[in-house]
Amino acid sequence: MKQPQLGEKILELRLAKGLTQTELAEKCNLSLRTIQRIESTEVTPRSYTLKLIFKVLDFDGFSSLNKKSSIKPENSNNSRKNVARTILLLLTTSIISILIFKLVYNSNKQSIEEVKEIIQKNQSNIKRWMNNKQVDSVLTMYSDDACILHSICGKVQIREMMNNVINNEYKLIDYNSLSIDISDTIAVEKYKNTYRYKGKIKNQTGITEWHFKNEKWSIVNDVFRD
Repeated sequence: MKQPQLGEKILELRLAKGLTQTELAEKCNLSLRTIQRIESTEVTPRSYTLKLIFKVLDFDGFSSLNKKSSIKPENSNNSRKNVARTILLLLTTSIISILIFKLVYNSNKQSIEEVKEIIQKNQSNIKRWMNNKQVDSVLTMYSDDACILHSICGKVQIREMMNNVINNEYKLIDYNSLSIDISDTIAVEKYKNTYRYKGKIKNQTGITEWHFKNEKWSIVNDVFRD
């Protein structure tokens, strides 16, 4: 036990015995000033003085207190060491987690050229599927909430539109991806194509917005004009 708990304990025991500081000092053969300084926590008494005071106050806990006193610093040191180890472990774990995240992220992150190649391949598949009237295959390139011309939204409406186009002798003759701007999980593609519709050849320009989600690039918006 250390100050201030020690001074408070002696004060408590002295009052319980009904002794004044002067009386305690006399019984212990100590000066009044010594008792006053101990109780006011100004000083920590030596082991011999403390043992003498506790004997007069009939407090037999000196041995246990002395043992706790000798053990406490060790426990305190162990506690500090444990805290230090815990902090070090947390820091190490955090650093390792960050490094792993960066490695995984960088390994999964696609380069601009890879994204362009994927989108161009997707458009090539769309052209083939449209010309073969495979509307359901085309729809795999669209997100569930995709829109065409801002008004035809959702795969149900998009399917109806595509079936209507195909039934009017639609054929995609040529498709050219003019540019693809990529930012993390979003790609904006500008394109130009040539198609036949109701027996007439037409040219079309448009912008397709692609999003990368669930490990896949999908169309979320498609706006075009003849």
